[in-house]
Amino acid sequence: MKNINKYIGFLAIGAGLLTATSCSDTWDEHYSGGEGSSATQTLWEQINANPNLSKFASIAEKVTYYKDEKSPQNGYTFKDMLSGTQLLTVWAPENDAISEEEYQKWLDLTETNQFSVQQQFLGNCISMWRNVATGSVDTTLTMLNGKKMNFNKGVPSMQGVNLREKNIAAVNGILHTVGTELPFNYNIYEYVKDEANAEVSTFRKYIIKSDSTYFSEANSIEGNPDANGRPTYVDSVKITTNTMFFGTKRFPSNSNIDQYLTYDESFGANLIGEDSAFVMVIPTDDAWNNAYTKLEKLYNYAPKYVDKEKANQGTTNVFREVSNPDSLKDKCINMDILSPLCFNLHIQPNAAGQKNRWQMKDFINEKGASAEYFINTFGDTLRTDDTWDKTSLFNGKQKEMSNGIAFLADEWAFPRKLYKPNLNVEIGYRSFHNTSKATGSASAYSFSNAREWSDTTGHVSFDNFYYIYPQSATGNPKFEFSLVGTDGENVDSEVMSGKYDIYLVMVPNYYITSNDTAIAFTADPALTNGPGDMTGHVVKNEETGELDTIPVKHKIVATLSYNNGAANGKDATITSSVIDYDGQKVDSLLLFEDFQFPYSYKNMLQCYPTISITTKTTSGERKKGYSNYICIDRIVLVSKEDE
Repeated sequence: MKNINKYIGFLAIGAGLLTATSCSDTWDEHYSGGEGSSATQTLWEQINANPNLSKFASIAEKVTYYKDEKSPQNGYTFKDMLSGTQLLTVWAPENDAISEEEYQKWLDLTETNQFSVQQQFLGNCISMWRNVATGSVDTTLTMLNGKKMNFNKGVPSMQGVNLREKNIAAVNGILHTVGTELPFNYNIYEYVKDEANAEVSTFRKYIIKSDSTYFSEANSIEGNPDANGRPTYVDSVKITTNTMFFGTKRFPSNSNIDQYLTYDESFGANLIGEDSAFVMVIPTDDAWNNAYTKLEKLYNYAPKYVDKEKANQGTTNVFREVSNPDSLKDKCINMDILSPLCFNLHIQPNAAGQKNRWQMKDFINEKGASAEYFINTFGDTLRTDDTWDKTSLFNGKQKEMSNGIAFLADEWAFPRKLYKPNLNVEIGYRSFHNTSKATGSASAYSFSNAREWSDTTGHVSFDNFYYIYPQSATGNPKFEFSLVGTDGENVDSEVMSGKYDIYLVMVPNYYITSNDTAIAFTADPALTNGPGDMTGHVVKNEETGELDTIPVKHKIVATLSYNNGAANGKDATITSSVIDYDGQKVDSLLLFEDFQFPYSYKNMLQCYPTISITTKTTSGERKKGYSNYICIDRIVLVSKEDE
């Protein structure tokens, strides 16, 4: 058993409790003895005088008190603490509660890692103030190591362990004895930090490097100023925390885009918090390495990208350079593996979608199968579908922790829709287009999917589509769209290196009408075959001689611009064949099949591929029912499994 770190909340039983300085005199200066007692001996004297507590006493007098893993209070042991004036309660295990093997383990650790002895043994037996076993009320107490334990005064028992002797009075507290060591449970972070848990070493290495320690002036005790008037501290408190514990994501603002190579993405969960109820997936080393291999091909980075935002503003040949593509690749893969791993039980919806209704045992027994969906602490929403079952996430050995449950997963079982999602570029909703390259005009157009006939002819996303028309009656409009989108509940999806099928979702021109009947056009017969006929094409029925209105048709061409690693950084292009659209219903037109993007755009802010849509109708074709006025719902990139 080795290093376990101290975090915000560790030993936080009042700001002064565990800010002991390097001598017991200073401790005594900070704390009064509290209420009076008829006892004449200290806790240490009571323990040392009891032959049944000799093992506990021999460990306590050897272990230096630590304010945190890096701050031993030299010369101040647990013997000194138990001899001081701070009121404490001790649940001391009697000798037969500690096996010879366990006793030797603790003695060995007093020579190599006293902080672990404090956290896992001594600090697990001591709490603040006097806690007397009288009455029948259950009380939750916070121990010196920060753990929460149930003190059942009626049995009496502590965390399910019956007391042997109780309420032994001391001038500085209360002593109880127990016949079994009080159970110690790691919190999730302690488990990860402990090098004894070798199966999660890769996960541990990635977490540890995000540790940071800082001086906490608010929690430190100030002494007299020095000769220059600067404050000094009789008790300096340092707090260690970890950037992975905060809900920070990349790119906090567009004003600091150069952070894209260094800014971290985290799972945003305080894994040291003892009051939490986490369900955590901890990949074993094999699972982590296999996940890395799976994601590796999605993060091929080019050395140079076109900065499209600056280019759209008229600046030419503006590039963002990646000085170390392999380093960026490694960072992004590790963040993708790490960020979705943690689930807060209190925000998981039950079958009815209600949150904060789960009991941990019920959730674990069924692995959350009846939850409407899972939402992790990073904010991803995960639902079972035809290709993936959400319960597959919890596929490893189960470990009970003091702040939840961890699954040591043999497989990183997250679905492709999370790590390489489809992209839906919502043209009408978000208007991703480059107006500087447009040859035509456009506007967003509202449409109500509540119209009954649209159940047959097709709905549009977000009740909105884009209406594009030429600058002149005979022109062919062209618009360029940025391939940055969403995949429903997971926002800001970016193109990754790998295969996609690319579709354009077209909307019939008659969706512009305000009528409630499908294909009920407003075409004026006087405009028959004319360019102003935007919603329907009027022809003479050869059998009846009557004028019929049929949907207008379209011909379009798509040009994809993408990074192919050219030395000058400029994008390559590929153009589709001319594609016919019959204009009768909302339809997905395949522009490019199995297109392989050679380089990833993930996390490359302001850099993305683009696609231009151009109508291709001649005057002769317009007389045959084709129109250069088009309606576009969205562009969809369907993620393909890469070989």
